[in-house]
Amino acid sequence: MCSESKEAPAARIRRTRPALTGFLALVGLGTVVLPATAQTDRTAMPAALADARVPRFSIQDSPIQLTGPVRPGEYLGVVGPTAAWLGTETGAAEVWVHPIKVANDFRLSFNTPQYGAPVRGDDVARTVDVRPEATTITYSHAAFQVKQHILVPDGQTGMLILLEVDTPEPMEVIAEFQPVLNYMWPGSIGGQYAFWDAERRVFVLSESLQTRNAMVGSPWAVNSVEHPAHQLGDAPRTMVLPVDPDRAREEFIPIAVAAGTASREEVFDAYRSIISDAEQHYSRRVAWANEALSSTASISTPDPELDLALEWAKINLEEQRVCNPDLGCGFVAGWGLSRQGTRPGFGWFFGGDAAINTFAMDVLGQWDLVAEELAFLARYQREDGKITHEVSQAAAHVDWFNAYPYPYYHADTTPYWMRALYEYWQASGDDGLVRELWPAYAKAWAWCLSAETDGDGIIENTVGGYGAIEVGDLGEALHQDIYLAAVWVAALEGTLELAEAAGDERILAQASALVDRARTTLNERYWRPEQGQHAFGILAGGGTNENLTAWPATAAAFGLLQPDRARETLRKLASDQVSSDWGAHMLATGSPLYDPLHYNNGTVWPFVTGFVSWGQYRYRRPWAGYHLMDAVKQMTFDWSLGRHGELFSGTFYQPLDQTVPHQFFATSMLVTPLLRGLVGWEPHAPRGEAELSPQLPADWPGMRVERLRTGRTSLNVDVRQEQAAGGGTQTIS
Repeated sequence: MCSESKEAPAARIRRTRPALTGFLALVGLGTVVLPATAQTDRTAMPAALADARVPRFSIQDSPIQLTGPVRPGEYLGVVGPTAAWLGTETGAAEVWVHPIKVANDFRLSFNTPQYGAPVRGDDVARTVDVRPEATTITYSHAAFQVKQHILVPDGQTGMLILLEVDTPEPMEVIAEFQPVLNYMWPGSIGGQYAFWDAERRVFVLSESLQTRNAMVGSPWAVNSVEHPAHQLGDAPRTMVLPVDPDRAREEFIPIAVAAGTASREEVFDAYRSIISDAEQHYSRRVAWANEALSSTASISTPDPELDLALEWAKINLEEQRVCNPDLGCGFVAGWGLSRQGTRPGFGWFFGGDAAINTFAMDVLGQWDLVAEELAFLARYQREDGKITHEVSQAAAHVDWFNAYPYPYYHADTTPYWMRALYEYWQASGDDGLVRELWPAYAKAWAWCLSAETDGDGIIENTVGGYGAIEVGDLGEALHQDIYLAAVWVAALEGTLELAEAAGDERILAQASALVDRARTTLNERYWRPEQGQHAFGILAGGGTNENLTAWPATAAAFGLLQPDRARETLRKLASDQVSSDWGAHMLATGSPLYDPLHYNNGTVWPFVTGFVSWGQYRYRRPWAGYHLMDAVKQMTFDWSLGRHGELFSGTFYQPLDQTVPHQFFATSMLVTPLLRGLVGWEPHAPRGEAELSPQLPADWPGMRVERLRTGRTSLNVDVRQEQAAGGGTQTIS
């Protein structure tokens, strides 16, 4: 029998890599500084910062901490709801306080009396410790060790860096950055300038109206280089932080960033709060991480890396939530470097990505986040019912919804949102949210009906917009693709139950009249008996695009295909034409259109890999699903620690140069095939039921799953299996 969970969560496994003793450094090049020995008269604290000392407190290891040697060029991000530090493991970073990019190329260097020139942080960065609550870069040198702890405080419009310095002699930490003060793409601010406020020991970044302001500073800082205040200029801004060894042994050296559409006094108040409440901010982040891990589903399997990867996936899915002061709180798609631009990966709101991620979050039990996101997307629904594909974080500062083509140019986002509401309801049994969002659902339903014009029951790319692909010859002359068809049929099936629960007899009747026709089109028009596979799409002229792609796996994942035909296609998807050691190609390698570096025509996407894995499990083919899920798991440790990249080369296990390194729908497609496939958990809270049909690898003796939730019930489950020559037995308790 399954037992209701009452006990505290088990401790998680910590994965460590060989670590060098020492710490990493961000470097300043060409910086003008005064000798460390001349800094002893600069340590007096201004009255405005008298409360800004930060006594040292313990930065503890996390139970899921990942530690490794620094890899130049590897992405390292520290993100929270209000701000983001986006950089590399050697320490250089860009700084965002949403929706404003504050600075580029923030970095540290170090000046010590024994050396005539600053020591570049890049050159002495040794290790990184990645934790949910704070990340640490360790810079280690013969004359000093500096630990740079980076965190984004909850509820604050900024971020905090705490430097833990160990040096026997006086030295200087040099912090430099390139001021930006600009909105995220496609917004823009003009007339920016920056100046040093010596009394407050901060750089003030502002613009002509003085309504957008930012501050970067430290109560330990002395500015060593002055620049014209009427413009930003090309030279970096530099702060020198003189270090007294005795004081540094007792205190952290704080560097804080605050920004917003607010007066300078308000921004300075936020800046001061970030520093003066440093320990409380850290403690709150630890509490957040502990709650995120202990309140959601966890596993214990013979593969401790899989267990740990799931814990990191839970953190990542929490981290997709961003609170924009103009737009509200919703899910962004992913983070990466914007470099000299203002597009930080996909760090703005995406409807389709979010809906896909909720399929994982529902079975994890992250219901509050899902409910908030479903309502967020409904808020930006177009008048005709279409759900937004993407919303820039600068949308309040440009004519985003009217002047730009991007907000509603995908057809799949609307049925995805509809299916996402259904899956959330199945997991939580939350009738209240269904009632609240039903007017938006009815409008979405009406839009979908308007995008079905040829009578086959399937909404069309030619009317509704993009589905599976956005670029490349694979989409030439496409009328509808199997990906869009699958998402629509999944939404249509969910509508039958949701409309009944909502008491909407009109929509229930419409869905009942349409569903069989749509299922028939999906299962007959796309089936190619000569090839023994499902086609990619139906063309505008009535023919089919018969390329073997990963996209039929979407229909398989939702269980929409006739079983025998589904298994034939899934067998092909399990071949090396589609399935590689590191994931699934979008397009089979045998296609004349295949290009291993093309965004839509041959690269390996973890998001697509997850659908193929989930589809294999759905049709009871675990041997073909497990290794794909395992490939996404492995990405947790091989690239940006704890993260999952957007896409990889089709030829080598290597991210493409343009890959977004922290992509959330890549993360969710570890969780979904794991919990819905391998574990086999499908909650049906409105009926007071749940299905559990584990498909464990044959060499596993068993596994334990904690906190599987359906409605108000939380279960802990133990699965044991024994293999024998004639078969095996499986016991669930």
